[in-house]
Amino acid sequence: MAEELEKIFQALGNKTRLDIVKLILAKKEVSCQEIMKRFPLSQPTMSHHFGLLIDSGVLDVTKDGVRHYYRVDNRKLKSFGINVHKI
Repeated sequence: MAEELEKIFQALGNKTRLDIVKLILAKKEVSCQEIMKRFPLSQPTMSHHFGLLIDSGVLDVTKDGVRHYYRVDNRKLKSFGINVHKI
């Protein structure tokens, strides 16, 4: 449990990743393409950020063909007492 919480805090401790999470929270679910338009970072860099957020359990991804849609895993965060509406 402590390792999972550490992963969450590490993932959210980066400004770019926190901004990605805030964007997704505001819209409930966001496509990868929409997120990429809002952040002036390379595709490999964004993939790295997405990977850390997914691995930590902060984000969940749904694939629809070649499109990826991201949403915050509220249940996971709430299980650790993290209120996503205060992020």
